[in-house]
Amino acid sequence: MGFGARAVNRRWTASVVTASILVASCGSSLDADLARSPAPSIASGGTLRLAVPHDDPPPSGLASSDEAIANNALDPHFFGWYDAFELLRCCLTRTLVSHVGRTTEAGGTVLRPDLAESLPEVSRDALTWTFRIRRGIHYAPPLAHIEVTAPDFVRALLRVLPSHALEPGGFAVLTQLGIRGVPEYVAGEATTVSGLEIPDPYTLRIHLLRPAGDLPARFALSDLSPIPPSPADPTAPLGVATGHDDDYGRFLVATGPYMVEGADRLDFTLPPEQQMPASGYVPSRSLTLVRNPSWDPATDDLRPAYVDRIEIAIGGTLEEASALMDEGRLDFVYSSGAPPQSPPEQIARYRADPGLGQVHPDSRDIIRYIEMNLALPPFDDIQVRKALNLVIDKALILGGAGGPQAGELAGHLVLDSLEDNLLLSYDPYRTPESRGDPEAARAEMRLSQYDTDGDGRCDDPACANVGMLTFRLSDEQADVVVAGLAELGITASIEGTFPPADVIGPFHDPEQRFGLLAGGPWAKDTLNAAHYFRPVFDSRWSMSDDVTSGNMVGASQERLARWGYQPIDLPNVDDRIDACVASVDRLTQIRCWANLDQYLMENVVPWVPLFFESYTRTVSNRVVHYSFDQFAAQPALDQISLDPAD
Repeated sequence: MGFGARAVNRRWTASVVTASILVASCGSSLDADLARSPAPSIASGGTLRLAVPHDDPPPSGLASSDEAIANNALDPHFFGWYDAFELLRCCLTRTLVSHVGRTTEAGGTVLRPDLAESLPEVSRDALTWTFRIRRGIHYAPPLAHIEVTAPDFVRALLRVLPSHALEPGGFAVLTQLGIRGVPEYVAGEATTVSGLEIPDPYTLRIHLLRPAGDLPARFALSDLSPIPPSPADPTAPLGVATGHDDDYGRFLVATGPYMVEGADRLDFTLPPEQQMPASGYVPSRSLTLVRNPSWDPATDDLRPAYVDRIEIAIGGTLEEASALMDEGRLDFVYSSGAPPQSPPEQIARYRADPGLGQVHPDSRDIIRYIEMNLALPPFDDIQVRKALNLVIDKALILGGAGGPQAGELAGHLVLDSLEDNLLLSYDPYRTPESRGDPEAARAEMRLSQYDTDGDGRCDDPACANVGMLTFRLSDEQADVVVAGLAELGITASIEGTFPPADVIGPFHDPEQRFGLLAGGPWAKDTLNAAHYFRPVFDSRWSMSDDVTSGNMVGASQERLARWGYQPIDLPNVDDRIDACVASVDRLTQIRCWANLDQYLMENVVPWVPLFFESYTRTVSNRVVHYSFDQFAAQPALDQISLDPAD
């Protein structure tokens, strides 16, 4: 997720005859093996015991983890608790399309049908997408008599679209998709979204204003979890979510293999304010999931759902949770907060003695980088930007974050999961042992306009006291960046650090004119790179009249002049992004993103990629089958199996 879609025309409309082709998943050799069949030898049953410490940092904009958990935890359309991302995918809600809870290497990034019968059909002009919904899928009790149908997904779109109506660069994953009629609906000028069509109860057709090859990936988000109609008022536009703007997660009716304990006693015939929430979720204290009797494994190829029960203790500290691990009372810490997920000393003990437990390193799907302001001297010169890539001691910065258990060194901009590992070995600025190469860096600097005497160091006043902000870098890590700049004759003035200060806002403020943001994080929202690139490199998304992209890629001369910069020609990749998005073939699109990644690294050079963050967590030996979900960047709870003898 980056640091990182609604209305129904209630009349049944006539079918539209559309020339179409089937969009296949295109090309994983693992496809035939990725269903429920790791093997019949994997045991079922038992209770998985997890803990979520309260010392995790809360989501942006929320005052505390308590507030996030209490108000938004399990709401699939507005969840404010990052750990819910996997709970929804694996266990509680199904979507039209989804992913197997596995790593990139094991096919976890391949999009697959879920509540849809197949991947969507797309018209030849790529403007009409059709989902055929599986018949016979029913909600969990108390609505086990209600079948999932097309209007249920439109209710989800109706509910979530206003929250996605954000300024460019925000979480506008669905409003920016180009569904016809969305702007009018969000603006309150229409009560329906004209681009949503329901030819029959089992068909959802979506009409776009422009091609969007990333549409299927966006429809895997929990935002598109279906909402059943209200038993008390079948005409309610938001179904059973009506009246639950702040607490729908406590009244969620499941479609996945699990449901919140006590959800079968929800009474939707009462007015919303009189309804009592499911007893199995106690905000800030505990969450218990039990099997959903309506779920039929024959209709779900993605979730084997081995364990019978999942108990999550909420609260305490990481140290307290780790002590429970040592006592055999916990299977692992379930947390998507900043690493580590287990104390380093416990990780070391478990690695030294496997009898104590397991150690699992997994990709967090977050990159840390140094971002340069391409409109501000000396970083308006690509040779300076290349030199900075060559001079930084990345290994020392990663060491300061915790070494290999904290992440893997990065040689390019894009998460490997978004490129199906196509660029695993690509690093155009590789240096010996990733320690930086001052001599090679100064050779690049000699080619720049800021080295007039040819000594490989900047001798222009623009290189003195460059304003730098840092994000979650220790003083020692920040000193590594400052030392690298000094090798090039650039002096840096650190003027803000996070925490405690907000540094992202000032870096994007055109009046602040900072040259560098060191340690910045960027993550994915979906398993398609479109919404990874656009908020940071697409000028139409990443900036407005009073907000810059930070790196300034694509900024027009007019905008630069308005902001007080010299009106220079800056690289623009908007057309390249559009070309990738226009492709509806998965592998073609992935190759396009990889090519754009390489183009940015070699011809634009807006970042110094530092490292891809990792999770390293200890896991009890009760767990005999462990899997990691690349989509949610969390352990795949539906894929975990326990020792039947324990």
